[in-house]
Amino acid sequence: MHLVQETSWPEYSETLAYPLAFTWTSDVPLIGSGIEVLKKEVEQLDEKNEVLVVHGFYFRDEKEDLDQLQQLALSRIDHVLEYLNIDRQRIIKVIGDQPVNGDVRSNPFEAIRFERYQTSSLLNAGLDTFEICFPIKDSLVIPIILTDQFLEWMGRPSKQKDAIIHITGTADGGGIVESSEIALERALYIETLLLNEGWEKEQIQISSGQRNHPLALRNRCVVVFFE
Repeated sequence: MHLVQETSWPEYSETLAYPLAFTWTSDVPLIGSGIEVLKKEVEQLDEKNEVLVVHGFYFRDEKEDLDQLQQLALSRIDHVLEYLNIDRQRIIKVIGDQPVNGDVRSNPFEAIRFERYQTSSLLNAGLDTFEICFPIKDSLVIPIILTDQFLEWMGRPSKQKDAIIHITGTADGGGIVESSEIALERALYIETLLLNEGWEKEQIQISSGQRNHPLALRNRCVVVFFE
């Protein structure tokens, strides 16, 4: 989808204290102090082999209904990604509401937040075992670059097409516990990837459970191994 840009898009303000900000009900980013530092950081995603979670926010009174609010947050994300020219294969988009803090109807506010993850913290590939982790709690979303690496591993000559494949999904069992259903859904998500690549459902065995690793990210994973 092509994004319609205003003539002055993006708007720059020397007095703006944020690298990126927005005004009430608008999806047009304002560019301010620190933008060059931010641009340099995102330009290093490939070099540092990182993925980026981009959180887009809205205030509940900015639009009339939830669909419009969610579209506003997504549009804010898309405008920022376009401006920063970020590789979409390394991106996860997350939207949500944020509490009102100050006079946001009259003053610019932050509505985009970034989280960076090393790809190596999300993938663990062995000879016959592959683990892929989900950065966002209660979510099935992973960036394209991770699924591509998983499918490349599955397509290697050492992986016999008639072998039994075990897929185990895990949910976070520590702190604020994830539901057991999300563990199964993660396993089924990976199964769907394999079915789309030509693997047979009869050779896939699904299971799920919970983990209590001290690092929460390690609890939100799917482990695939060959029998």
